[in-house]
Amino acid sequence: MNSIPVHKLQDRTHRAFLLKPFTGKESDHKQSEYLGAHRDDHYIFYILLEGAGSTVVDFEEKIVRANQLYYILPEQIHYRIKTGKAKGWFIATDPSLIDPACRNAFENWLGFQKPVTLSRSDTHDYDQLLNIIYRKMTSGNVNLTVLYSLIRSFLEMAADTIRGAEDTDTKGSRHAEISLKFKKLLNENIRKYKGPSDYARMLHISESYLNESLKKITGSPVSFWIKYKVIIEAKRLLYFSNLNVKQIADDLGFENYSYFSRLFCKETGMTALTFRKKFKDSNSQL
Repeated sequence: MNSIPVHKLQDRTHRAFLLKPFTGKESDHKQSEYLGAHRDDHYIFYILLEGAGSTVVDFEEKIVRANQLYYILPEQIHYRIKTGKAKGWFIATDPSLIDPACRNAFENWLGFQKPVTLSRSDTHDYDQLLNIIYRKMTSGNVNLTVLYSLIRSFLEMAADTIRGAEDTDTKGSRHAEISLKFKKLLNENIRKYKGPSDYARMLHISESYLNESLKKITGSPVSFWIKYKVIIEAKRLLYFSNLNVKQIADDLGFENYSYFSRLFCKETGMTALTFRKKFKDSNSQL
């Protein structure tokens, strides 16, 4: 299997963050549009001021519009970032700069975080703060202590924005705690365990309570997220490896190859081989 490329922040900057404005000019976007599918070892944030942009995250297109915040987690595969004539900010941040409480806010969604719409005043505040950071980092006298403090302020603001978009009745709740623990277990055990009862047992709670918790936080039951994770891992193997479909089914812990093929087709609307051809062909055309 070919390894999934991991883009490292240290290869792009000597600092623990990277901040760039994009202004709608072609030169701002040319490089990012042709990035192949990859992961990053850092978090990426976008603040859109005008226009719209798009990217493909875990093989699903995400559209970000004016007055929206969007971010990509290190674990997520993405490619084909297109900003067209949009204006806004790109921020890449090393995990070491992110407070654990902020990280919990960013990772609260189990599978697919959505762009968060900002009020005009919030958009203005983000733009002002990022302009200050950019001016200080491009000046002749750079003070890293000040820069890192300002970036942490941005991260605190972003985390607060995301918390504000959550259901106020579930923030900090037992259901939210269970959902985060379930996400971690699912990432670590998907190849071995695919039954809701398996994860309930590992969490020392009943299956019905696990379902209740996930529905409260995400709107979907345990079975949905197990299938979602299986399909994401299958897509990654189809894209990054030359394994045939039966070998991929084996790698994901399916004894019944036919069942895996039917599941993939049902969940994606296409066969595994069709998916492989579609995404490899679309990437080669970038």
